[in-house]
Amino acid sequence: MVTEMSEIEVNARAISEGPAEPTPVVFIMGAGVVGTALAARLVRAGVPVVGLHGRQVDLSDAASAVSGVLASTGEIPDIFSESEVVIISVRDERIPQVAERLAREKRLRPEQVVLHTSGANPSAQILAAARPHVRAVGTLHPLVSFADARVAVEQIRHIAFGIEGDPPARAMAARMVRAMGAQSVTLTAENLPLYHTGAVIAANYVVALADMAQALLVKAGVPQDQALPALIPLLASVVQNLSQLGLPGALTGPVERGDVSSVEQHLRILESKAPEMLELYRLVGRDVLRLARMKSKLDPTAVGRLEALFAGGGEEDAGKGGGGDKAAAKKKR
Repeated sequence: MVTEMSEIEVNARAISEGPAEPTPVVFIMGAGVVGTALAARLVRAGVPVVGLHGRQVDLSDAASAVSGVLASTGEIPDIFSESEVVIISVRDERIPQVAERLAREKRLRPEQVVLHTSGANPSAQILAAARPHVRAVGTLHPLVSFADARVAVEQIRHIAFGIEGDPPARAMAARMVRAMGAQSVTLTAENLPLYHTGAVIAANYVVALADMAQALLVKAGVPQDQALPALIPLLASVVQNLSQLGLPGALTGPVERGDVSSVEQHLRILESKAPEMLELYRLVGRDVLRLARMKSKLDPTAVGRLEALFAGGGEEDAGKGGGGDKAAAKKKR
């Protein structure tokens, strides 16, 4: 759970960490949403960003307008050599290409640190072409869903960054995260893909679940243009509860209450009206039940009936109460 630090807290932490280290000079390769937002946030934090380089003139111009950083396309400008930190913020498949270009054009210096913003790829692997030419390579992954650069500039102060890589690169990434007022989580190379999978489930899969919920509302007669707006406050309240109460405290709903009849009704209507969602409802329901049992003491009979329902047992098995696993096993036999 990440909470925003006040200015007093940021200053107190800086004092506790001792004298301020020299502010690194940064150059960003990539003029997309992430690169633009990082450039703008770093500049606002007093970190000098001497350049921002993109492939397309229109994107570079837009990035410059948002961030206030001089942007370029085509040839990499000479000022690149003045940077101490290079952040490669392009699509995952292009990161090795950019690293190879920097090495091939002899742009890199032994004193530099090179970071990339992918959350799925260890730096030693994806920045392999650059690693022999610089001090260290690492990962600086913003754990947030960026859709618009202007909005993202403000979001950065409230988020966490995943950092990984060679020790000097991790230290440099952590310094910049602190400067931006954000927080960081340190990861090992082997655990980076697992971390990224968690991030994808929390972001992309929630969007897919919202799409499914919208489809059910539309099937229930809610106009298409009203369905998602009707769900947004509900989704926002869940995020707010997670922020304030954590897990499993944020869980609400029929399973948390031990309301078997509502779950039975859901399964019946899904089987009739949206059978393609039945398996997912049961699969996620099993984890909801796990969280519900962590949050409060549910009636054992209700737990058994819910276990049977989520395992795929019919109402006859669920009605036997208790021992849902036994009911499921008996059904298999």
